Amino acid sequence: MIDTIEHVACVGSGLVGQSWAALLTLKGYKVVLQDLTEEKLAEAVKRIEHHIDVLVDAGLGTDPEAAKKRLSTTTSLKEALDGIDFVIESVFESLEVKCPLYAEMDELAPPEVIFASSTSGYMMSEIGRDMKHHPERAIVAHPWNPVHLVPLVEISPSPKTSKETIDKTYKLMEDIGRVPVVLKKEAPGLIANRISVALWREALDIVDRGIASVEDVDKAIMAGPGIRWAMMGPFLVYHLGGGKGGIEYLMDHIGVKKQEWLKDMAQWTEFPESVKSKAVDGVDDMVGGMSLEELEAWRDKYLIALNKLLWSGDRGIY
Repeated sequence: MIDTIEHVACVGSGLVGQSWAALLTLKGYKVVLQDLTEEKLAEAVKRIEHHIDVLVDAGLGTDPEAAKKRLSTTTSLKEALDGIDFVIESVFESLEVKCPLYAEMDELAPPEVIFASSTSGYMMSEIGRDMKHHPERAIVAHPWNPVHLVPLVEISPSPKTSKETIDKTYKLMEDIGRVPVVLKKEAPGLIANRISVALWREALDIVDRGIASVEDVDKAIMAGPGIRWAMMGPFLVYHLGGGKGGIEYLMDHIGVKKQEWLKDMAQWTEFPESVKSKAVDGVDDMVGGMSLEELEAWRDKYLIALNKLLWSGDRGIY
């Protein structure tokens, strides 16, 4: 495989592809962005340049004009894969779209080129099922939105993925300032999405049962566990919650009480019709007519501050 990654193809120019391209160009990589139409690419370039400017203005990058010059675009997949070292795929979240794409890339790209999917839920054993030549170079590298501001990348190899592919993907993610984690085996939804969906199910159920409003559920998470989760995961949180006995004491004693709550918690596996309108109306009331652009600017302001506070220096035990 290629020793040094310098030229990356971002296949798919939607929100995720745009963020990848902004981050990579700002970190010094040449990027070719590929999509099906010139119109999509032109719109994407504007967003990429905006992301670059936001990062530079926040002190999270330098020389925006040089970064913008490292970006090129094409509607040809063959052209996009010519001379590149690494592919990050961010196309529509459908196996009917992804599977033939990976089969085609497997035909077009040299065997040393790694294919990394941004999929939020599919497994590489599913996505790469039609790859006939080099399935060992395909891997999931799932970022969190917005990619250029949230550092997590979940790396999930298939049973066929080589260790070299895992190691090179991990190193690239570290080199561009991401925080990679590696799954020991494939699982639908990876790590953080599985945990997030479980939390969301309970949040929806609380609203549906009339226990609390949408706004108060969001406030409860944001001002309570959320502020701890910015620097600690659930295991360390509960370890500290056990006092001198740590997580073992908590699981043996306090955890017994928590188990009783599970009996009263949501068990459904499909969204109840009764909760959809409550969720939509609750969010509408909470945002108070703010536009999507205003909400994104508000979110990004605080994500930038958190990046500077938590992810720019020493991470302690992590």
